[in-house]
Amino acid sequence: MVSSSTSDRASLSRPFSNSFMSPDLAACVTLYTRNQPEGCGTLSRDKQTGVIVEYEDSGWEPPNEGFFVVLLRESLLNKTTVDIILEKNRKGLQGILVTNETLSSGSIQNNPSATRPRGRRTASQDFSYGNPYDWNPSGDGLAQLDFKGIPMVYLRENSVGDYLQQEVKQNDRSQSIKASFKYYMGPIDSDMNSVECLQWRDTSNDEWKPKCLPLGGNSVWGRVGNNNNNRRLEENVEKPILLVASNLDGTALFHDLTFAANQAASNILTMILVSKLLGQVSDLSSTNKDIVLTLFQGESFGYLGSRRFLLDIMGFECASDPVQSVSGKKNDYDPLACLYPLRPSLEFTNLGGQNIAGMLAVDQVGVLVEKNNFYFHADYSEAGKSMSKILEALSDEDSYTISEDVVEGNDDDDNFSDDTSTIPPTPLTSLLSLSDGEIGGAVLSGYKEGFVPTHGSRHDTYDQLDYSAIAAAATTVARAAVAAAIFDDDSEDEDELNNAVAFALEQIPNALTASDETLIEVAGCLTIDANCKLLKQYARMDAETEQDRTGIRTQIGIPLGRSDKNELEQVEPNYYVSVLSRWSGQPFVSVGNSPYGAYKPEDDTWKQYGQHKTDAFSVQPTLLEQAVRGLFNDFLGRPANSNNLKVCESTSQCSQVKYCSTPANAICTGGKICVCGPQAHYHVALDEDIEATQNEYPGFFTVLGKSEKSALYTEPNWDSGVGVQIFVDDGSSTLGW
Repeated sequence: MVSSSTSDRASLSRPFSNSFMSPDLAACVTLYTRNQPEGCGTLSRDKQTGVIVEYEDSGWEPPNEGFFVVLLRESLLNKTTVDIILEKNRKGLQGILVTNETLSSGSIQNNPSATRPRGRRTASQDFSYGNPYDWNPSGDGLAQLDFKGIPMVYLRENSVGDYLQQEVKQNDRSQSIKASFKYYMGPIDSDMNSVECLQWRDTSNDEWKPKCLPLGGNSVWGRVGNNNNNRRLEENVEKPILLVASNLDGTALFHDLTFAANQAASNILTMILVSKLLGQVSDLSSTNKDIVLTLFQGESFGYLGSRRFLLDIMGFECASDPVQSVSGKKNDYDPLACLYPLRPSLEFTNLGGQNIAGMLAVDQVGVLVEKNNFYFHADYSEAGKSMSKILEALSDEDSYTISEDVVEGNDDDDNFSDDTSTIPPTPLTSLLSLSDGEIGGAVLSGYKEGFVPTHGSRHDTYDQLDYSAIAAAATTVARAAVAAAIFDDDSEDEDELNNAVAFALEQIPNALTASDETLIEVAGCLTIDANCKLLKQYARMDAETEQDRTGIRTQIGIPLGRSDKNELEQVEPNYYVSVLSRWSGQPFVSVGNSPYGAYKPEDDTWKQYGQHKTDAFSVQPTLLEQAVRGLFNDFLGRPANSNNLKVCESTSQCSQVKYCSTPANAICTGGKICVCGPQAHYHVALDEDIEATQNEYPGFFTVLGKSEKSALYTEPNWDSGVGVQIFVDDGSSTLGW
């Protein structure tokens, strides 16, 4: 066996080493949508094997006969090239190997995402809002292509690709260099879609055996200014809510290479810093709006997090009477829950979703197309106009300007309207879509007129980020949120605007810088080393607190980076959303020690929830989701005078703190201090047209049929032992797996 990890071992000619048994690679995978498949994979469980030939240019011709595998340099990987490869001798084509090239971000001219992300010709197109516009002008849509039975993988190690290119060119054909793909990811015929695979039944016994799982996870949200005396509970204050929002996920052609430094990490970092700044504001009691911070999961795949959250707070209906989320505990602070549709916490119902004031969204602020200049994109609603005034008033603070980016949209499109704004695809899109444009806001971004070329590609890496810009973005967003919470959206009074901005600057007088300790530490985790101590520390404490609360085993969730690496080894983060399952984000209820995705007793013989003291609701989030919630709790849960916070190792040690409304309303954070809370909560991110099936174990989902517009992304169950082997075939060797 030959290791591909070092160049001096990249050889197919060493004794007893006629095969690269398991090269380090990342795969283009199959996804199903409501209507059709996307992506790559083999036609069946049989291996697809062929002689390796190199693609050189557009005049390339494949072998006239036999089976072959194309070796493709990364710099040539685009939809035009792939279309050429797929069109020529498709019957002989068995797979594509993409070689790693060292390409600088400045040399990237195209990316595989759609020209209109989540817009026209994508599975999410019916959820877009505003005038059509090419927000991703460098995109060619390769990630949405159905490869129709052709697998494609990316060879991570430069040495392996370089070696293969050299050998293929020099090979005298007396010995064939071949690649064999085993990448069956479910049926990929044109009739297969998410509805079919979720409902699939075994024809031999009619047993329900779903062939896929929905994409999803958990969004994280937290209310600002509720950390000292539980003001909302005690005074029953009903205020409109201002949402400050961004995304937790990103996308790339090869899902394991979703580094998404600007697309996701810069937004997450900004929001964490915003929570730090807003948590330090001494008094928000005089505001007209409550500020709610939200980081939505699954936004890249049909706005999973934002639409589910907004729909739920606007009008969730529990089909059963709400119950205590932990049956053995009955107090005013443990959240209520719903058995069907299952929600492990109904805390979101206290947000007053019928009275959303607006939203300030954060998008890709880590790369500025113009030095020291942000852009905002506002819609025509009252909230959009109000937020525009506030952002313009905050311009030129701390050496950064904030300019409005007025994009007209493509007026040659049938859906163009002079009365509709043009807004980039962000959580604000969901709010505008669900409110028919009545409730809007603005998007703060680093781009003008369109995304940077590295968007949605593996080249969206940390080396292009401007951490001073991220610090400035966090300061701007925090100040804008405070000003917007004070300012009356309907006001035309310039003095009121100036007073609101002055109040925000008074509450947050000092701008963050790139030398901020929190920024440096969190940035290192989110962009360079997903194995960092900080994320694990906060995730572990969140897991332990939840396990102590519910009595159900909860642990650190799925890693942010590769799981096949040593936990002490530096690992690049990966922001692909993944699938929803019992051990990956799906909420469930334990009734009589049996887990269910949702529960409704069919008759009196069924166990009733609450009959056993162990009955409780739980969820196993990912490490990223746990860490974000832990950090939100830490920063938003500190009381106004936070100089003498109690040190702790577990939440049980916070039972006697005196600076929270009650001892039961205190938790220990990953920072090992007792804070008031929890202030942050999970909310399931799941396509709005499916729910977990009642009385079934987690992993079974019912298609509701209420929406024919949702993207309904699912990922099929992979065959066991997927991978690629590269070997020399001298006519005498056989390939085992």
